[in-house]
Amino acid sequence: MTDIAPGTEQDERAASGPPSRPSPLHRFGPLLLGLSAIVPPLLMLREVLRYPQMHFYDYWWVLLDLTNDDGTLRPEALLGFRNEHPFVLPSLLFWLSARYGDGLNQPLGLVIIAFGVISVLLVRAMLPEGLNRWQRAGLVAATSTLVFNPHGIHNYVRSMSGASWILALMLVLAALLAMQRNHRVWAIVFGLLASISYGTSFAVWPALALIAWLRGDRRRWVAAPLAVGVVVVLSWLVLRGPQGGGGASPTDDPAQALLAGLSMLGMVWTGTEPAIALIAGVAGLAVLVAHAQQTPEQRRSAAPWWGLAVYAVGCAVMISGSRAAFGESAGLQSRYNSMTAALWIALLVIVVAWPKLPKLRTVTVAGTVLATVALGAPMAQSVRSDAPNQDLLAIAARIGHPDAFTDRFPEPDRLLPRLQALGHYPFSPEFTLGCPDGLEIGDRVSTANWRTPSQGALREPRPDGWDVVLNVETDEVQGGARMLKGWAISGIERASCVAVLDQSGTVIGGGVVDIPRSDAEAQTPGIEIGLGFEAVAPAQPGLLRVAFHFPDGWWIRPLTENPQVAS
Repeated sequence: MTDIAPGTEQDERAASGPPSRPSPLHRFGPLLLGLSAIVPPLLMLREVLRYPQMHFYDYWWVLLDLTNDDGTLRPEALLGFRNEHPFVLPSLLFWLSARYGDGLNQPLGLVIIAFGVISVLLVRAMLPEGLNRWQRAGLVAATSTLVFNPHGIHNYVRSMSGASWILALMLVLAALLAMQRNHRVWAIVFGLLASISYGTSFAVWPALALIAWLRGDRRRWVAAPLAVGVVVVLSWLVLRGPQGGGGASPTDDPAQALLAGLSMLGMVWTGTEPAIALIAGVAGLAVLVAHAQQTPEQRRSAAPWWGLAVYAVGCAVMISGSRAAFGESAGLQSRYNSMTAALWIALLVIVVAWPKLPKLRTVTVAGTVLATVALGAPMAQSVRSDAPNQDLLAIAARIGHPDAFTDRFPEPDRLLPRLQALGHYPFSPEFTLGCPDGLEIGDRVSTANWRTPSQGALREPRPDGWDVVLNVETDEVQGGARMLKGWAISGIERASCVAVLDQSGTVIGGGVVDIPRSDAEAQTPGIEIGLGFEAVAPAQPGLLRVAFHFPDGWWIRPLTENPQVAS
């Protein structure tokens, strides 16, 4: 992005005589830069389509509240709260996903991506008119990068999270845009919709009031958002009732609260370090303060961006007050990326449009884009690495024994019948073990042609010296589930799927493969990562067998008839 100020290009041409034909860079550069904003949502789309179809933890609690035992809707529950947050619109999205979308995670994730794209377009519509094409294109690309930053992957691949956070961001931006364009009633309407999406959206009301004040609106339009906000908060305090499920109680340590709030504002500038995030948050606020001295006309034009900054800071204050007790990394949660993005989008627009140091503005935008994307890699990887657990949970739920997953699948005795009644994943046609030959739970197969390694070390030397190793390291009963863990290899090939069979050859369980196992890979030089597996089956009596599909066919081995019992 170049640093040409509005009007400079035309003045230079007038002074130098007849206009020359613009170079291809000046003709097409801004267009290409603007089109680069498509890349972040496309990359996030890839992440969503790769992630499991099984919904995540909070979704199940809401579904339990929303449905009767037969899976039918309890309409009054749509007006309920979740961890003290008003949750009307996310609850509606959850119900629509469960009732009409087979309860699949990925389609709802696509909806959240659409919310993110709309958020970027709303920011584009709010940009100051005086920006040149390069500046406008660069800010749109930077906005897209921040909204779809790897730090925020949680909101998209775990769609139940984005159904509140990204939806709230979109509605807040819509409210700010409406206020900027003097559609004050619509601003309040969008503010109300945001307020019933998540509690952090309460910060939109002082943001709207600030915009009205900076624009020089009449006092009643400055007071109206504040009055509505007071009514919203008082209604929330009265209606929410006794709440639970929020974990540790709020801290009374101001220093810890400051750490959580400021690190949340700067989280995109670090991978995992709260101290660096805190410094970045303080630096971002300092840059805003440095730009606070503006002319009345500049303040009027910059009003929506100061409002967006106030919204972000308000979110940080609320989060620091309620989550700081969760530890020094409380502000670095992936789901908070939307609030961090709001601050840095506002900061970038203010720095570019009303700069104190004009020569640094290109560096500021480009540096923010490159650094925050790269630094988001550890957060994204930590979320990706949890995907096998979700796939294994889906299998455990399908066989009716999610006993080992109480930390992510609550009250299975109540939840499983609802899922079956709704045809909800994993009881929908989309469920699969992923075996190349279509083997699924409930199938009965002949294993006569399946090969079995020798019963000693459970390994079979092949003519070329390669081995088949089917290593079950953990075989443990947890409640009604039998949990298996180990690694498997045939020659130099990893397993493509794993299944558990009973004595009759009926598939009663399965699992996930392609799990990194550095210890196993150290014993098999030349092998790519991903030799590990985990599987689950009912803890039923009788001889069970675990089978693996490799490119050279199925290999099978028996399990012990006396597995360990979890204490």
